[in-house]
Amino acid sequence: MRSPVVMRHSRRILVFLAVAMLAIAMLSGASAQTVQPPGITDEARKMHDLYLFVTAIAIVVFIIVEGGIIWAIFRYRKRGDGLPTQTHGSTLLEIIWTAIPVLITTSVFTYSFIVLREVENKADPNDLTVHVQGFQFQWGFTYDLNDLGTKTADRNATGQIQILGTAAQEPTLVIPADEPVEFALFSNDVIHSFYVRDFLYKLDVVPGRDNRFVVTAREIGEFHAQCAELCGLDHSLMRFKLKVVSRADFDKWVSEQKPTQPSVQKTQ
Repeated sequence: MRSPVVMRHSRRILVFLAVAMLAIAMLSGASAQTVQPPGITDEARKMHDLYLFVTAIAIVVFIIVEGGIIWAIFRYRKRGDGLPTQTHGSTLLEIIWTAIPVLITTSVFTYSFIVLREVENKADPNDLTVHVQGFQFQWGFTYDLNDLGTKTADRNATGQIQILGTAAQEPTLVIPADEPVEFALFSNDVIHSFYVRDFLYKLDVVPGRDNRFVVTAREIGEFHAQCAELCGLDHSLMRFKLKVVSRADFDKWVSEQKPTQPSVQKTQ
């Protein structure tokens, strides 16, 4: 039979190994994750800053709590039959452990409220509006030429530019950089979800509901996007490309398209 001293040392070793394995698992998991970029829009960067703020608070709380637990394990490990010094009714401690959570919660709520108000901004009537249709199992994008006419050479343009995806070809959504763009989302069948990873944002496309959001893209390039709501057998095919271009390139792209008469339902 092992002596009490040997058993205590065994418990210490087990505790140390458990803590070490937890730390290694957390570090391995963190290193395996792809670092989330800050996004390509003003709104995405604000949400990214909020994420970093909340993450920093969570890390500090984790270190304090886990550090306190580990310290208590070793500081108050059993050395005999007697109890350590007991503390009863400390007003200071109660104030501290009440004030700290209140301060943290208030800070996170206030910052989140500010960011939410800035992200959920309303579109200006002069902003470009792209009508996005989600359908089983692809996307359609519609631009009104009379809306585009205020920013292009042809101010008398009429009709629409329609980009429809197919099962064999992903559609490309083209928007200008450094300008607010409103997306008006609608669906005629089931619920879809409009998700552009580099927007750090997604919004459901719900039948009978007018969902809209506004972003201002700051980086020129091509980005991948998809439906983020399971919508049926071929849900995985609902992918599209987002192409952010300069205003000059956007006007050129518009002039190269063939206008059509309205045929795709749009949100009002």
